[in-house]
Amino acid sequence: MAKEKGKKEKSKHPLRDNIEVIVFAVAMSLGLKVFALEAYQIPTGSMQPTLMGTQLRDGQGAVNDRVLVDKFSYLVRDPERWEVVVFRYPLSVTQNYVKRLVGLPGEELEICHGDLWARPLGSEEDMTILQKPWNVQEHLWKRVLPRPGSNPFQWNGWRISGDHIPAGDGPLQLTGKSTVSLRTPVRDEYRDGYPDAIFSSIPVQGSGANSHRAVSDLRLTCTATASANANPLVIQLDAGAFPITLSLLSDGAKLALPNGTTESIHFATKANEAIDIDLAFWDHQVRLILTSDSQETVYSSSLSLEANGSPRNSVSFKTDGGWSLNPASLSRDIHYLPPFSGATPRFEIAEGHYFMMGDNTQNSLDGRDWEARVFRFDPPLADGSSEVRGDHLQHGSDPFYDNPRWSANREFLTHRDEWGNLHQFSRADLTHGQDLRVSAPTVPRHYILGKALAVFLPIPPFAPVWRIGWVH
Repeated sequence: MAKEKGKKEKSKHPLRDNIEVIVFAVAMSLGLKVFALEAYQIPTGSMQPTLMGTQLRDGQGAVNDRVLVDKFSYLVRDPERWEVVVFRYPLSVTQNYVKRLVGLPGEELEICHGDLWARPLGSEEDMTILQKPWNVQEHLWKRVLPRPGSNPFQWNGWRISGDHIPAGDGPLQLTGKSTVSLRTPVRDEYRDGYPDAIFSSIPVQGSGANSHRAVSDLRLTCTATASANANPLVIQLDAGAFPITLSLLSDGAKLALPNGTTESIHFATKANEAIDIDLAFWDHQVRLILTSDSQETVYSSSLSLEANGSPRNSVSFKTDGGWSLNPASLSRDIHYLPPFSGATPRFEIAEGHYFMMGDNTQNSLDGRDWEARVFRFDPPLADGSSEVRGDHLQHGSDPFYDNPRWSANREFLTHRDEWGNLHQFSRADLTHGQDLRVSAPTVPRHYILGKALAVFLPIPPFAPVWRIGWVH
């Protein structure tokens, strides 16, 4: 009898077919994991708020991002500066870390006044500031005002003086000579940038958690509307030691820059037309966007400035009247801290190596403070060991993981080497050996596993906030 056309013949070996499908699926998933994509859970807060791993206060749970990592790209190209990468921790290769890549092979890197600077290794030329491109920077701003929990329609955190009509929950009317100024300088507060839903629940911790340095990289956004007879509106953004002044005039705008130059901006102020103002200064770069219903102007510039710090910063609006302002939003950039150990904030990056830092530099164990503990023995010990190298980690949150650590009777010292093996030395062994502490700030190229692509978990009700999006 002929087979019915189009009808699939039943398999004579269904069990074998199912096994083949399962084996194929497992092989594909393993292949993807090894060569293409893999998921990681973020356990700590070293990359917050870009990536979150934190236990919330008062029994409110935890937020642990799950990150999808691209393992293929670095098989065909080298990692690039500012990418968020996953890598094997060089002093304990069984552990994977996630940090932002900030230093490249063949560079000398310096942390100065909250910014990163570099020059070719071995060079005598001046250090050059490292500038984050806008497609990275726009995702790193940490909102300072309005503070979480405050009314976003009011000028909380600002001082208003002169002739004005109080705003209430509407625009502030500046009817005569008046000033709106920031009450206190913007500092690198630990919780800046966290989602409003968990802001008050974030525990302030880490050796740099009480840092209160004035920052120099700020972004101001607001909406201003001129009346028919408006006087100029002058916006002063003193980003630490770098003053920037934006003047909105009837026939255009002017932007005075920290290098002493003034730029004319083609943007005409029109009566009763709202102007969205976005003024940012970061890594010695300026970006201004003026937008209204009838026009838009974008200005950006990279400035040549000396490294300079200031204990203060300020923001103000000044006019002789004729303007209404909606409450401003103020954000700050990452403020990079020097090593917690007090060591010099300058690092040499050999060829084939990279330098990593956490975005949360107040609570990140990264290249600034990585230190190897090396024990050398001549002649070698009975087990043949002549050198044992591992992480020097002391006074952590869990003393069990201190490395090295003494036995209870202090007769033996146990040291976990970079491969995860445990070694035990007697006092006699140590008497005849060398005990060295060596800075180990960089990551070899072959230890870099992949690039963080996206956060795909957590989501409510498994966490108090949504954490879904691309990693920048």
